[in-house]
Amino acid sequence: MPATYQWSESNLAGENVTDGITNLNFGSNDSVNLNTTTYPITRGNSSFEKYIRAKFTDTFTTISNMLFWKSAGSYLTGEAVKAAANVAFVTPSQTPNADADVPILVGSALSIQSAAGTTTITSPGYTKYIRVQEQTTGSTPAGAVNTKTFTFQWDEV
Repeated sequence: MPATYQWSESNLAGENVTDGITNLNFGSNDSVNLNTTTYPITRGNSSFEKYIRAKFTDTFTTISNMLFWKSAGSYLTGEAVKAAANVAFVTPSQTPNADADVPILVGSALSIQSAAGTTTITSPGYTKYIRVQEQTTGSTPAGAVNTKTFTFQWDEV
């Protein structure tokens, strides 16, 4: 049987973990499955950081070559999504971080490690965290931004 995969998000001081999240919406609140209409990002500000990780369950031998990148969706003027791989959880902040732009090509994708810090996962468990944050400038148009697709790819044996 192949591995089962789901996204997990951690929020709040003390790390409240939610497995099986339904969206990765960015907003002005540190909450999971966020509604952007209720918690919009004001132009010129940043979203709260999102701390996400993959969770693998069921029976498998090895998960390896785990990669993360933005595979679709265009940016508006002054908009960026920042990302860092294999970070430790800290209380999410709305302060703009200095992470690099999330890669847009599989060839430059972020390489993701297991929670143990190795390049493979051999039993059910999590990856290390990926920190992502939406950042805008005063030149970003007001209103909703374009939808983006983030891809997480891995090899399984």
